[in-house]
Amino acid sequence: MHHLKSSHLSSEQIAKGLVRNSKILMGCLILVTLILIMPASQVRIDASGVSFNTAGSDGYRDYLAFVESFGTDDYILLAVKNGLIVNDPELKKRMHRVNQELTAIDSVLKVIDLGTIESSDLFKLIGTTHFWDEKTFANFHHIIPGLSRLISHDMKTIAFIVKIDNEKLNGFQLEKQLKGMKQIIVNAFPEYPHCYAAGIPVLRAAFERYNLVNALVFGSLGLLFGTLIAFYIFKTLWAGMMVMLASLGSLIWTLGIMGTFGISLNLATGLSFGFILVVSTTTVFHIVSKYFQLLQNYSKEIALTKTFEIILRPCCMCALTTSAGFLSLTISPVEMVRQAGIVISIGVMLAFLLTLLITSFCLPRFFVSNDTISLKIKGDFLERLVKNYTIAGFRKPGISVLTGIIFLIVMTSGIPKIQTVKHLTNPIIKNTREAQDLHFIEQYISTGHSFSVVLKSLGNSFDSRKFWYDLYQFENKIKSIPGIQGVESLTPLVFRLALKLSPAVVMPEFVFHQILSKSSENDMIRSYLDPFSKKLRIIVHIQNHSSDQIETILQQVRNEAEHTFARKAKVTLSGQLILLKSHTTDLVSSQLKTLFLALFVITLLMIFQLKSFVLGLLSLIPNLFPLVTIFGIMGWFHIPLDPLTIFAAVISFGLSVDDSIHYLTQLKKEMIVSKEGDNVYECLTKAYYITSRALVSTTAVLFLSSLGLLFSSFQHVFSLGLLISSASIIALIGDLIFMPAAVLTFKPLNNLLSSKMKNTVALNNKI
Repeated sequence: MHHLKSSHLSSEQIAKGLVRNSKILMGCLILVTLILIMPASQVRIDASGVSFNTAGSDGYRDYLAFVESFGTDDYILLAVKNGLIVNDPELKKRMHRVNQELTAIDSVLKVIDLGTIESSDLFKLIGTTHFWDEKTFANFHHIIPGLSRLISHDMKTIAFIVKIDNEKLNGFQLEKQLKGMKQIIVNAFPEYPHCYAAGIPVLRAAFERYNLVNALVFGSLGLLFGTLIAFYIFKTLWAGMMVMLASLGSLIWTLGIMGTFGISLNLATGLSFGFILVVSTTTVFHIVSKYFQLLQNYSKEIALTKTFEIILRPCCMCALTTSAGFLSLTISPVEMVRQAGIVISIGVMLAFLLTLLITSFCLPRFFVSNDTISLKIKGDFLERLVKNYTIAGFRKPGISVLTGIIFLIVMTSGIPKIQTVKHLTNPIIKNTREAQDLHFIEQYISTGHSFSVVLKSLGNSFDSRKFWYDLYQFENKIKSIPGIQGVESLTPLVFRLALKLSPAVVMPEFVFHQILSKSSENDMIRSYLDPFSKKLRIIVHIQNHSSDQIETILQQVRNEAEHTFARKAKVTLSGQLILLKSHTTDLVSSQLKTLFLALFVITLLMIFQLKSFVLGLLSLIPNLFPLVTIFGIMGWFHIPLDPLTIFAAVISFGLSVDDSIHYLTQLKKEMIVSKEGDNVYECLTKAYYITSRALVSTTAVLFLSSLGLLFSSFQHVFSLGLLISSASIIALIGDLIFMPAAVLTFKPLNNLLSSKMKNTVALNNKI
């Protein structure tokens, strides 16, 4: 009991200090904010957008080995309609000019076009003198590797393969350079003033840009709805202004810290502003709600002091639990996620502190009398909702518990149906410019998605005639796999030359040795052959199907390759597609660990805050609802598990636990001040009427803000909005309806709280 008194005394001292020194504290706040504007203005958007690379991972090391053997496969495919016939000298002249201008762009490693094929040894090996001829293109379209990606079957669409240094050119820088690349091609082919772009770098850059935009939209909507709801709830413009002041102050401070430590604005750190603004808004709501309640019996200064005494500890614990939940993101292998964990954790605590200072200054100076506000509140929608609907847990506890259990069972049964996204694919993007470009290129040229099958010779397998016949059959087999658009390798060329050399006895191994002797001199050949490591590369072009379909294709190709080349060659799948799969899988795995770590840490903090193991565990009951809801919806509605949707679970749990803290803290207070003869029902009811209005209001802010994500062009951002909005409503129902209903329905739980009440009453009577 002595500990409780000392803790209460500490809160009282802080409360009095805030009220008495509000002018000085507000002055200091304004001064520091003005100072932080300078570093805040230095924050820049990360030019790389989002870095998925984890340099220490096995997947990244495998990819570096692949690049060392065959060069980068990070390329952009640029296509344009062409009205010239292929033997028109003007076409060759235009393409040469485009190649030169594209090659001059910084971070462009190589540009491959029809002219590149003409000057390569691949074409010279064929022995044909006329390259710029319709018959040549028709005959060798699938013989010369790479030709099918440079000109369409009808020869009315041509393309350029632009290989880039992804370490230097990515994200927003890539999109800026891409506009310039398209303009170069459009200038050369003015008859058709549109250039189309595809490739994993293009898709990845669009992914990063759209996600960052949606993160900023989420934060802006949080500020807008927080301001509007504050005005509606408290019936005064100053409530909305105070939300805006607290939110903008927190935003400037967070940006100032980011600028000071050189943290750029990217997808993950961009998302942080939405959550920081939500925390600012909810803290304002709880403080103002309690202040208005106390104004009925006290003067402004005393009411404000008592407000801080009561609200300080639970609001601080809300900030700590939310901060701790996001701080667990620092275990992620991806740097941008670690940065987001730090930024959100610091930002949440700053939002709490700034809100205290702003409310301590504004509340007693700018708010009208409580009688005026109370008169306006009576009969409004929120008041009717609290009195008539969310009270269901008290009126019909048995039915409420049964409904909640059925809901949990239904949602839980959907969890095993969850599938994991491992690839960035076209279905993620809907109705965007990138999707339209990709559709055109797939229709006329080639898909922008590919992976490589790398065969490393075991012994002298490449010298065996049987190996080459097996390779020929293998490529024909995988071409028939649904979703594979084509296969690109040296094999068709080897067999074409072998047949021409000796029609009676085809000797592909002999031709291969001829090509091998020239491989070190020609980049085109080296893209498919590494003579030093004895590796062959087969490029498999796939259609832009869903992540699961791509994974099925990869597995089928791997199984067929391992079966065909057992004891002949070591089989490896590689390329950007495989690298991104590795990074995405690692990110999802790390965030699942983050979720469980956050669950454990927040539960410990709840027990510490409530100073009760029973109440701490009781807090888990309503907070299981949002988690189960998120994973259940993902399973039932086929929303895949990806880095953003798993992030929704961390977000929802970190924010929904705040409502539980306020409700249970008030419940504990009612139990402490209860008199002999009071029961658990009365304590639960009092806690409900004191906290419910603020809880509904804070949930409304999160719910309406996340609805803005439903307008995203990206499927998984739409899913993020759906999951957060659903989880926020279910979390509120868990706190206000299911938790009190469970206490009233289950006798063991009721008896535990009743015995705790009796001990508290007995202790109070002795004192």
